[in-house]
Amino acid sequence: MRKITSILITYLLILGSCADSVKENKVNTPSGVARIWLENYYYHNNYELAKSYSTVETATMIDTIKGMIFPDQENAEKLPFEIKNIKCKQPKGSPKAECTCTYVEAENSFTEELTLVQKDGQWLVDAIEEKDDMLKDEDIEKMTKDFEKTLDALLDQ
Repeated sequence: MRKITSILITYLLILGSCADSVKENKVNTPSGVARIWLENYYYHNNYELAKSYSTVETATMIDTIKGMIFPDQENAEKLPFEIKNIKCKQPKGSPKAECTCTYVEAENSFTEELTLVQKDGQWLVDAIEEKDDMLKDEDIEKMTKDFEKTLDALLDQ
């Protein structure tokens, strides 16, 4: 009886790990990764999960912005919006994709653009494209100002 139980438990563990692998493969597309990243970064405030779908540079940017805007992550409120129309364009065979999505909150909407790159077979958000260091700082500053402006508008309502 113990042998049958052990075999059954082993079978269930193998079946569960296979199911996780299939689920992960479905998420490893530019639009799937973009959705997960956007939902966790902006809506759920799950920065650690967003960072797991980010390049090293983007993960560093998330830590910087999180520290400046939401130093106490647990008290950060969810922003009331919906992510719609995620569309990605990837040149055939290219390890880079450009994605856009629309955020809708009440009557307001705005469009976000994301660059994704494929590294070691995994699609990752690269919010900071590889440019010289001066542009990276400007990109971070622009993203921070855009985010603060959106946050201020939400808080004013």
